[in-house]
Amino acid sequence: MTSPSLLLTADTLLAQAAVISEVPVGWPMTILAVGIVLVLGMIIGLRMNAFLALIISALVISLMIEGDAGSRIDAVVSAFGTAAGSVGIVIAMAAIIGKCMLDNGSADRIVRWAVSFTGESKASLGLMGSGFLLAIPVFFDTVFYLLVPLARSLHRRTQTHYLRYLMAIATGGAITHTLVPPTPGPLLVSANLGVEVGLMIIIGTLVALPSALVGLTFAYLLDYRMPVPMRSLGPGDEKRQPVDDRELPSLGVALLPVLLPVVLIGAGTLAMTRADREDRARITTDAIVDVDALADRLRSADPDSPAGRIIASGLLSDEQRNVLTATIPERQAFAMALDRVLSDPQFFDAEAFRGIELSQVSRDLLASNQLRMKPVDRRRMNRSLIEDAMPEMIAQHEWNTPARDLANRLSMWSNPNFALLLAAIVAMATLKQVRRLSLRQLAIDVEESLMSGGVIILITSAGGAFGAMLTAADIGPAIEQLFSDARGGSGIGLLLLAFVISAVLKIAQGSSTVAMIVASSMMGAILAATTPSFNAVYVATAIGSGSLIGSWMNDSGFWVFAKMGGLTEGETLRSWTPLLAILGTVGLLVSIVLSQLWPLI
Repeated sequence: MTSPSLLLTADTLLAQAAVISEVPVGWPMTILAVGIVLVLGMIIGLRMNAFLALIISALVISLMIEGDAGSRIDAVVSAFGTAAGSVGIVIAMAAIIGKCMLDNGSADRIVRWAVSFTGESKASLGLMGSGFLLAIPVFFDTVFYLLVPLARSLHRRTQTHYLRYLMAIATGGAITHTLVPPTPGPLLVSANLGVEVGLMIIIGTLVALPSALVGLTFAYLLDYRMPVPMRSLGPGDEKRQPVDDRELPSLGVALLPVLLPVVLIGAGTLAMTRADREDRARITTDAIVDVDALADRLRSADPDSPAGRIIASGLLSDEQRNVLTATIPERQAFAMALDRVLSDPQFFDAEAFRGIELSQVSRDLLASNQLRMKPVDRRRMNRSLIEDAMPEMIAQHEWNTPARDLANRLSMWSNPNFALLLAAIVAMATLKQVRRLSLRQLAIDVEESLMSGGVIILITSAGGAFGAMLTAADIGPAIEQLFSDARGGSGIGLLLLAFVISAVLKIAQGSSTVAMIVASSMMGAILAATTPSFNAVYVATAIGSGSLIGSWMNDSGFWVFAKMGGLTEGETLRSWTPLLAILGTVGLLVSIVLSQLWPLI
């Protein structure tokens, strides 16, 4: 029998799906306005500590949401804990790596080598290029953590252009984070819009390159108009004297804390991508044990049964439904139509599967985050559900191939928390050797770095709690409802609509990935009702570009840039926020131009 907890999860998902048609638009928009005024007013107007301002705002927003006050406050605490759990170890390890690289001379060694290779005038281009490449397999936050020590060391060498160096890293990292797979956001967008991943990589890169160059140009101009000093990130941050050139670690040792996590995470990403491409959940003719019996069950299916869910799938065309219910089914066409259902995010229904014994695989996948689920995992989940419901008609699939086993073996090593832990150990060992520190002295240095990292964790987690409360206020569904009847035609208007929807969602709830997922789901429905004059990949890049617009205090990237870079909130609003707006706007313009010059249809 299906467990009560599983049914509760399923009912919750169904309730969330129904919210879009039920929630009034006015109140969520009012909550959003209150949230914006509260955060900006307390941080900028009252000069309040960012952590306190964000937590107070999250509590106020939570009390404006339906439900008793006690449960609402518990929700804030839970969201804070979830955010801290996702970023805490990474930020702590990054703080250790950054301080150790600065103190042991590793950052200085890398900068001296880079400057000798590119020249000081092109150092910013090198930082931007590094962020651009590294953010393809690695999350933006991790890339920024790893490269910011180089920006600080480069500033110590040049005594100028600190803001430019920070913005160069942010430019490269942010643009590929939203446009180039296998980063999760663009990967899920390509799946929702039916865009081949390889094509998304190519076009995403073509859109990202000119955007990054324009962003770097803006960094040059802003650094000239608004120079920012490099401030201490914590006690003891600037206390050590520079290491003599002869005592600096070798280039290989200096690069190890940066390259080690990149290689480990990149290897895991490539292995997982290779395993995912096998699509082991795919239904073939061999997987259908009795095609005639299955077709007969589909013909007479109760709408509230698994077979009825198959026939009712919104991914099927009328022709494919006829294939599945034919008196004498054509085996190959039958398998292809049935396989189409595996990609349906709305396939599972708690009532339809009530009384069916679900496998552990099905239960685990149903309990995971449905919104951020990878397409290959969704197909596996739906295949497993069909197998559970009709075991005598659909053969069980073999998931653990050699490629999948390799990806699973690498999963621990490629986990960002573990990879950065190893890098931190290497950085600490290098610091101890170069500076000839005792274990006690090394422990003091590590403690100082963790003190500064702890502040960043608190602020970032509070921002996550604030964003979660905005999400719980049904702002996303309200925005979807506002755009539910929108149509952009089949030309440039379609790209503009995709961009605006993604941008509004990003401003409202702070996460680029969530904005991209929701916007691509909406645009997927719109694309099904129209025939654009260009490939859907340009709709995908317009969505990715829109998800960069309007980054402010509810975006974790805002706080990573501010606190790891040592900038004030006002300086971040005048640098980070317009930088991402420029990147997004240029990305949209490039998408429009490419869609007209190279429509790919």
